[in-house]
Amino acid sequence: MERLLPQVRNTPPSAFLSYLDASPQREHHYRNFLIQSSADLLAEASASALGVVGEFGEPQSALFRILIDEFGYGEHAKKHSQLFRKTLSGFDLNTEYNAYWPLWDTPALAIHNTIHCLFQSPRHFFKQVGFLLFAETAYQHSTGEHFRYLKKHHPSVDGTYFGEHAHIDIHHTRMVVEEVVVPLVDKFGPTAGHEILIGAEATRAVFKAGDTHMLALSKAFDAAVSSGHAVYGLPANIPDGDAVMPGTGQASEAAFQVGGIGRVTKTAAFAAFPEGSVGRHEGAS
Repeated sequence: MERLLPQVRNTPPSAFLSYLDASPQREHHYRNFLIQSSADLLAEASASALGVVGEFGEPQSALFRILIDEFGYGEHAKKHSQLFRKTLSGFDLNTEYNAYWPLWDTPALAIHNTIHCLFQSPRHFFKQVGFLLFAETAYQHSTGEHFRYLKKHHPSVDGTYFGEHAHIDIHHTRMVVEEVVVPLVDKFGPTAGHEILIGAEATRAVFKAGDTHMLALSKAFDAAVSSGHAVYGLPANIPDGDAVMPGTGQASEAAFQVGGIGRVTKTAAFAAFPEGSVGRHEGAS
């Protein structure tokens, strides 16, 4: 843990946001980022609420204080998922949960499934703590970047969601370390510490895969547009037909939607997209 936290806090600037900073089509790519993130952020902390049930002393109370921060201390307008809805609205996106499920790509679902796998069983309790340790520390850095990005490129959009996390997650990390990790390791020994680090590293891996994919997808789509094989835009009616993935050998040349970025008009061009990308044809009429 002595090495982990400094590494997270000294993470280089987001390559994805750096790419968007110079892109004239940044709005399409950032809209897709919000859509992919909505799987978890529109139900923020719902999975981790499973980790505070039971009776395990003072660490439980510390975890519960973090949880109620996420839920706005009972004020619905301050609930973090509600703050995220305001950001979605700024990009004219649907704020209903699961509205964009046909457009979620594999890395977005991998993050979602990892979190839920950890929190569905109390046998993963120490790994759950590891998830919180990594996530709360990483969010200090990443949400600050997103807050500044929105202020620079989309000043009319409400970025309170990101600004709030950049501030409050400093305190959450301290709480996790001082009031949860240290007491648990003192009580249960090195095995507990090992499990906590496994949870933190698993979270680091799946978050990194998601970040890497987001940048690769944006670059691939821009290349397809430059080749005349894709167009930017998000239709009002979200396609929910058959899914297409790179390398699946789809014979149809019908256009399909890729996330919130736009439509690929030539199936062969999709072969150059990163693994885990998902295209969605129109559903049956």
